[in-house]
Amino acid sequence: MHALDSSDLAAPRRLFNLTASRWELTPLPGVLAPQPERVLCAVAEAPFGQVEVHNAHIPPAPGNGLIKVETCEALYGRLATGAGRHRILCGDFNTPRFESDEGEVETFASNHPGLEARWDAAERSLLTGLAEWDLVDVFRHLNGYSRRDVSWVLHTRARRKAAHRLDHLLANRELGAVYCDYIHEWREAGLSDHSALEAIFAPAATGLL
Repeated sequence: MHALDSSDLAAPRRLFNLTASRWELTPLPGVLAPQPERVLCAVAEAPFGQVEVHNAHIPPAPGNGLIKVETCEALYGRLATGAGRHRILCGDFNTPRFESDEGEVETFASNHPGLEARWDAAERSLLTGLAEWDLVDVFRHLNGYSRRDVSWVLHTRARRKAAHRLDHLLANRELGAVYCDYIHEWREAGLSDHSALEAIFAPAATGLL
């Protein structure tokens, strides 16, 4: 087992990212985000070729100014380019607010009067914009938009107050995703306030990742 984390960048903040792999991991230069520990970039040496793994926790907006927007912009700037190897972007994006059955995406931009255009563009750049660069939403690609799964739920004592699909996995098509689904039972059991997301890939008949 191999693992990398961004704890050395986190001080004085307490949250950081961890990436673990059965294959050797080599760190990549970080993304120029306001809180650089929020995005951990590495290359996994898989049997079928190298895989870039970008593990992101986009900061929530309340109390953080433009950090969420600037992190989305920095991450999109890193990934909106061609790549000579497989790529994965995964993590908690803290967006969108809603997705319709027809595939229309609503961001949280309306919460930020005066900055709506920039905010919408930043969140949308990860959710849909990276598809132009062969990074597609694997869950939606395999399951469509009729699935109403949420990966984070805020409960009050009386009722469910809010719920959104905030956790995502984007990957290039040649990785050959064959399965992607949420494991809600872990969240429902109280192990986390987020559901886990599991995926299986079958790249070019070389085995499963």
